[in-house]
Amino acid sequence: MFISKIINTIIIIIISYTLVKLIEYLLNKLFQFTKFDVRYENTLCSVLSSISYYIVFVICIVLILREFNIVDATKFGSLVTGASIIGLIAGFASQSILKDIFNGFFILFEKQLQVGDFVIINEEFRGTVEEIGIRSTSLRDWDLRRITIPNGNIDSIRNYSKNKMRVVVHVRVSYEEDPMKVIQSLEEVCEIMNDKFSDYLYKPNSSEESKKFSVYGVTDIEKNTVGPQYTITGVVKSYKYFLALKETKLQILIVFNKNNIRIAYPKHINIISYDNKDSGDFE
Repeated sequence: MFISKIINTIIIIIISYTLVKLIEYLLNKLFQFTKFDVRYENTLCSVLSSISYYIVFVICIVLILREFNIVDATKFGSLVTGASIIGLIAGFASQSILKDIFNGFFILFEKQLQVGDFVIINEEFRGTVEEIGIRSTSLRDWDLRRITIPNGNIDSIRNYSKNKMRVVVHVRVSYEEDPMKVIQSLEEVCEIMNDKFSDYLYKPNSSEESKKFSVYGVTDIEKNTVGPQYTITGVVKSYKYFLALKETKLQILIVFNKNNIRIAYPKHINIISYDNKDSGDFE
């Protein structure tokens, strides 16, 4: 008798696992026929898969408990009793679980995150959103490590994938450099970015003004700095942000090198004093 219950339990687990995989397969097939944004489709698929996992898991637990006569799904009283036992066991963790679930729903409804977004969470975890569930969110970082964060622990989100972003690049040059020559060189960099890399630029609609790369000007001449700071800015497509940032810095180095403009760096001058008796040895 006990062996048959074990066998039935194994069968229930196998069927539950197969059902979860079938639901995941059907969801992927379903979203192939929809016309939503790809990231939005992946987000919905991730969330619906997560919900289905929990539903199948609860049903699986109830069926297993019924096999061992702990719960009788046909009798309301025993079902309530079994549910009470499960609820009592889960009650210790219920607060954190509910916090995760509620925070997850807020994140989804407010569209703070979507699968495929590059984000920084809590100013600590950075990577591409790989999966969003009702309890947790998973990222894949630069080293391809998977980071899973409970939704209830998410306090701040910095999203780099919301249509447009402003590239801001600062560069310091020596105080001896001609400011007008520096600005002209930076304008040359902006022309290169606007022409050669125009596909990086954000294309606004008719109600928005186009904001190409331009020289913002001198943004810092404070004392105790190695040189004045110049800044250029440009608005680009969000998914091109890091490419545009790297290319802008590279073009600054190329143009400055061509125009013989020196980028500032810390200098240390050591002054060594000698006695008069030894001064004749040095001229």
